Parts: sequence; structure tokens; C-alpha cells
Amino acid sequence: MESLLTKTAKPRDSATERILCAKRIFIIPLILLLGASAGWSQTVSVPLSHWAYDAVERWEIQGFIPTVFNGSRPMTRLEMAEYVSQAWQSYQKTPEKFTRVDLQQLNYLTLEFKQELAPQDIPDQYELFHPRLQRLFQGTPLKALNRIFYPNFRNLIALNHNAFNLYVDPVLSYSVQQKMDEETGKYQVNRISNGLQFYGNLGSYVGFYFDLTDNHVTDDRYEGSRIPFEVWEESGWPYLTRRDNGKFEFDDNVAYLSFNYKYFYVSYGREYNAWGVGHSGNMLLSENSTLYDHIKLVVRYWRFKFTHITAFLQYISPEGRESIKNQPHIDQYWSGNRLEFDAGKGIQIGLSEAVVYGDRSLQPGYLNPISFFKSVEHYYGDRDNGVLGIDLEWRIFNGLKIYGEWFIDDITTTKLGTKWYGNKFGWQFGTFLVNPLWVKNSDIVAEYTRIKPYVYSHNVEDYNKYKHYDTILGHYIGPNSDLLFLRYRKRFSKFLMVSLEYQKYRYGSNTEDFNAGGDPDRGRGDDDS
Repeated sequence: MESLLTKTAKPRDSATERILCAKRIFIIPLILLLGASAGWSQTVSVPLSHWAYDAVERWEIQGFIPTVFNGSRPMTRLEMAEYVSQAWQSYQKTPEKFTRVDLQQLNYLTLEFKQELAPQDIPDQYELFHPRLQRLFQGTPLKALNRIFYPNFRNLIALNHNAFNLYVDPVLSYSVQQKMDEETGKYQVNRISNGLQFYGNLGSYVGFYFDLTDNHVTDDRYEGSRIPFEVWEESGWPYLTRRDNGKFEFDDNVAYLSFNYKYFYVSYGREYNAWGVGHSGNMLLSENSTLYDHIKLVVRYWRFKFTHITAFLQYISPEGRESIKNQPHIDQYWSGNRLEFDAGKGIQIGLSEAVVYGDRSLQPGYLNPISFFKSVEHYYGDRDNGVLGIDLEWRIFNGLKIYGEWFIDDITTTKLGTKWYGNKFGWQFGTFLVNPLWVKNSDIVAEYTRIKPYVYSHNVEDYNKYKHYDTILGHYIGPNSDLLFLRYRKRFSKFLMVSLEYQKYRYGSNTEDFNAGGDPDRGRGDDDS
């Protein structure tokens, strides 16, 4: 084996030169932006699990907010605050249209995004909405601790010094899920999560976010035994600690730096992303996949929102999951562009493109936020896995929205309308009804998703599958499947909601002797019918 001490330096190849060039292209404008002297305040993203997304979408459907760009998430705190401000203005004009629960949520969100709303002169809601922590720390022996703990009645610790702001919170979560399948009947999954979250800013432009959780899951189907490899494989996590009592453990770390200036937002780090308008899942990019590192650019101006992401993925073979530490990993990359347009009258249109490629360096053509990836893919030898997507949302009238998406993995226009396997599509359509039959604080979602055989697979190279580790980057149902999703929700307060869901999932799986196009790891072979 060649020693590191005796190893001689090798001349740079052309690929290395391209990488250095791409780094310079990216770093130089960033330095110029950092040197700017004026701009908006910094901001970080709102986690995808935050209920604010649901609130602003409901208010948009009711006509309280003209437009919400639901198709690219997460949103920044500044963008979310803009929607909250619009809802607040609607409340000032027509307060009778807001229910008691709407007002509770609105008051809470004006407090949650207080810093971002400050320039818009929206008054503090302490008098109208008394947070529980405010009641706890005022008028009790805990009042003396209020200078240290929950000084703003939102965060455990809030440090503010000149241009530096830091907000710290513990993460404590316990969930119980009752499930059922055909083989084992009813079973229960318990999950306990604990950790630490903090975010803040340094100066007017630079933000940071950190969320680390340690998760402990128990599945009573495997009580007293070790969970099977198949369950681990389906979980999507690259590494799980499997116990002999049916438990498994994993950790999760979202962390990134962000930069915000006027219309531009740039972030680097690890974060979940979702592109699309569906509620059961998204076909082009979803939070189904495990975390990945990425560089993200967001531009918002007038009626447009543009997002570019380049993500750094890992490929391992399906056989490598049982001994992941000993298997070689192949570097993969996912690059995507998404443009959203507010056409007015409640209509929004989204156009997306993405490509997966691997086992070579970053390609400058896929780093270009205004290039057409299908054309670039042809330039690079037509060996990568490119996809396209188009989606539409239409608020027909206040209270009702319909939406749909068409996902294109591969297409040959001359064979449209035939049963040719190479036309690999997915489609999704649904309706979102708020306060149906005048039942206040309720909503109904009805959605259908269909993904044709061989979608997400690739015949050129294994590492060009539309996956990260062993999870699909798109909709979790995978190829050759469909899903009917129905949901009814009723809110009784900001803190209490009852939700009923029904899902009918059908999946055409492969067998050893027949390829039904149901496995993204197995493309269509010459011998498949």
C-alpha cells in the first residue's frame, strides 16, 4: 500500500480545474454580497413540521392572503412573516370573517415572528393573547427566573447583544401511533425524541440554525427480538442501532448557515426540502428521504419565486445495507431548479427540473440556476437521470382550492398514448375545502396519486437512481403504485385538533421471475416484457 509520506502530488486534471472554477464562481459573488452595506435583516427557515404552514394555506384558501407559494418549502421566517402580516391586515378590515381559532393562531404567529414583523408596526399581542409561559412566569415565584429563562415568553434562552441574537430551546417529544397491516393486525409504534435547537443571527445578513435530536423507537411487533433487516431498510436511515428488545435508535441533525440580502437568500448545510403541492407526499422532491447536505439559492421578486438546490447524496447498493460501514459509498449529486409564478385570480403555476448523477465531480452545467438540465444532460453524454415537473393550484372561490402535478421521468412524444414503458410519468390531483358545509374550523382534503412502473429507476448506472442512501427522493409510495388519501380535521383551539385520515395504497411489486417495474433499484431489462 502506498504510504502517505511517499505519495507524490499529482497534476490537476480537467475535472479538478472545473471544480476550482465552480468554487470561484460561487464564492466571488458571495463575498461581494457580504460586503454590501444595506439590506434586509437576516432570516432562517421555518421547519417543515411547523403548523404555520397549515395556517397560512388555510387563510390563503379563504382569501385572507392573496398568494402563498406552497410549492417550495421550507419558507424563510421572513417569507412566513409576510404572509402573517397579510392575514393581520385582512383581520383589521374584516374581523368578522375570522373565527376564534383563526384569531388564536394569528395572535400566536404575530408573537412567534415578532422580530420579522417589527418593521411593519404590527402591535404586540400580549394583551390579547397571553402565552402560557407569560402566565407562568408572572405573578408566581418563577418571576425571578424570567430574566434568564423564557425572557421573551417564547424561547428557553434568548440572548440579544447589539447585532447578535440567539434563541435556544429544548426538544422533547413523545408520540404513539396505532397501526394495522394485513399480516400482523394491530400494532403500536412509540417514539421518544430529545435534543437541542437553537437559531439566530450575527449582523444583518448572516443567520444560523441547529437542531439535534436523539430518537428512540419501539415497535411492539418485534418485542423481545431484533427488528428484521427489511424494517431497517424501509426506514431510510443510513444507520440504526438495533436492540434485541424490538427497539432501535438513531440521531438526526439539521444544521445550516444562511445569508439574506434583499431578494436573495443563500444557505449551506443540512435541511429537509419539499417541492410540490401534494399533502400525502411530493413526487419530485419530498421529505421522505433522509437528510443531505446542500447549497440553496432562493430569489423572490414581484410575482415570482425561484429556487435552486444542489444536494450532496450518497449511493450504496441494496446489498450493502447490512454492512454499511464496510461498503464503499459513491458520491451522488442532485441539482434542481424550480420557478413559481402567481398568475393572479388565485392561480399559481410551478415548473421544476432536476437531475441525479454520480461517480464524478460536480458538473458546472448543473450548477447553473438558469440552464435547462435536459439539454445539459445531452451535452454530458445522456447518461444522467433527469426529471421534470409541472404543478398548478387554483383557488376557484374562497374556501375551495384544487391542485395537481404532472411528474415526468422520461418521455418520448411520438409514443404518447401507447403502453411503451419508456414514458414514465406520475400524476397527482386533489382538492382542499375549508369550512365545508359551514362547519367552522374544519377542512377536508381528497387527493389521488399515481406513479407508473419504472419511475425513479435508471438503466445506465445504479448510482443514478433517484435515491439518497436507500430512500426515494420523491413520493414514498414508489413506482407502479397509487394512493388515495382522504383527511378531515376539526380544530377546537390552537392547541387541540382532531384529525381523521384514510389511505388506500396499492403497489405492484416485482417477483424473482417477473419485473413489474415496482423497484427503483431495478430498471427495465432486455428480457423484461
